[in-house]
Amino acid sequence: MPTLILKQKITKGYDHWLAAFDSAEELRSGYGIKTIYRGQDAADADTIHVVMYTPSMEVIEEHMKNEADLIAAAGGDTDPNSMTMSIASD
Repeated sequence: MPTLILKQKITKGYDHWLAAFDSAEELRSGYGIKTIYRGQDAADADTIHVVMYTPSMEVIEEHMKNEADLIAAAGGDTDPNSMTMSIASD
């Protein structure tokens, strides 16, 4: 199961993003995605870090495509250049 390490800019503030992210945990679980860590960058209040397990890269891609409106409403910057994703193996 791949482990993803995400770093992304947010546009609506951390508290707004955090509430939206946490409220979607059950939705992510339906895809088989498990959040390990989510938090705010200590040096940049408009950057978040997320570590999660995903059954496959196809699953995370499907989730991000299907839930693009939810991600944008949470304040996730929709510019692909605002995110970095590292993939680690077990």
